Amino acid sequence: MKVRPLVIDDEAKAKVARVVAYAMDHPYRKGQPPPGDNPSHVAELDTYTAVFSFTHARGKVFRHLTVSVPAEGKYPHPVATFTIAQLFGFTGYNDKEPFKPGPWLVGVNHEERCVSLMEAIT
Repeated sequence: MKVRPLVIDDEAKAKVARVVAYAMDHPYRKGQPPPGDNPSHVAELDTYTAVFSFTHARGKVFRHLTVSVPAEGKYPHPVATFTIAQLFGFTGYNDKEPFKPGPWLVGVNHEERCVSLMEAIT
């Protein structure tokens, strides 16, 4: 089994901070182009692509993250995905149970080959 590396160094943390800051000032609203079409919502972390936004719906604010990898027919590793989610501020992940996500909504988009996570924050 080939393992896809995820290096969390100062550069990776700076990329995430840049995307989070942009997302805070530009929350996603229905009818806008998808966040993945805007490079300011995207962080390239080694071979993982993370797209992050804040979404307002039903009077609440949600963190929304999608993580993908470039290989055809492949998906991001769950532990890498949950670790990336923590970098973006998702809470409740316990690395003592590495294959169990935090209390988030988790979905797999087979067409886009990505994992989506959402967490209500208000």
